[in-house]
Amino acid sequence: MTLHIVTGSDDNYVAGVLVLIASAAFHNPGTRFTVLDLGISPANRARLDALGARIGCAVRRIEVPADAFDHVPVRRAHLTRGTFLRLLIPQLMPDADRVLYMDCDMVVLGDLSWLADLPLGTDLFAAVPCPSPTQSALDATGVAAGHYVNAGLLLMNLPVWRAEGTAERCLARLAGEEQPVLSGDEAALNLLGRGRVTLLPAGMNVYSDPAAYAASGTPPGDMRVVHYVVNNKPWNGPMPLGRLWWFHAGRIADLLPPATPATLRARLRRANRARRTAMGLMLGRRKYRVRRDVARIAERMADAYLARWQGQGGPADHARGPGVSGR
Repeated sequence: MTLHIVTGSDDNYVAGVLVLIASAAFHNPGTRFTVLDLGISPANRARLDALGARIGCAVRRIEVPADAFDHVPVRRAHLTRGTFLRLLIPQLMPDADRVLYMDCDMVVLGDLSWLADLPLGTDLFAAVPCPSPTQSALDATGVAAGHYVNAGLLLMNLPVWRAEGTAERCLARLAGEEQPVLSGDEAALNLLGRGRVTLLPAGMNVYSDPAAYAASGTPPGDMRVVHYVVNNKPWNGPMPLGRLWWFHAGRIADLLPPATPATLRARLRRANRARRTAMGLMLGRRKYRVRRDVARIAERMADAYLARWQGQGGPADHARGPGVSGR
């Protein structure tokens, strides 16, 4: 089967959509793409069309009504209603049996094509375990650590979703009084998919935040996808592993929308984070040393990636997919 990647955005995250698609096509020629459009402007729609023509991959766009999620509350400050777009995929794409949903704040660094043929059986989806789930998320869903997954990358088994009304059940839970936890549809999907998730290797969804790997002391070694989680987006300012995103952004720089200056709140947040880190290191606090060491390891991996691919038009070959673990 051909790999089919689906992402979604409003007009604020179009730069992320463009770079996600460009980086995925760079390593996975021939991939199909669908963008769920929650209010993308005509100018940015034209950018998406131009990107498809440039990379030689089909980029389809499906418009979603602006009020599609008005009945669903958003309970975390860094989330928007766009996070719920993945729940519309079974309905909006009735002829699709399998898609790889990816958040638009990701960049692809390797071969994903093996996911097109990964056996899923009756599992709802395949995903990567969250490296640092909160205890409240584990308690609310009843999912054990190591099995609670991040919903930013989902290989969706759509016939099973439709047969069981998974998306409808998830939305009903989110809109009702019985809220899983603040993590929104991610928590609901973990709850509904408990025991029926194929676990993917950690390198398929690597968090940019080094604090996520403080427990292990090292990030995943085979980075296929980097995920710029929470409020830390590379197009908003310097951040760990941001240069990987900018490498692929640079390849399509003429198609990117004009940069928006970082807000005062974002600049203050970044300055406060840097101040806390500097103070923690100066005081010799272990958690800040571990985060620094994790960041250094990740940046060395970024060095190796950029040394390999800078100046090249595309990958010379495809590596085999990394191993997949059971439930």
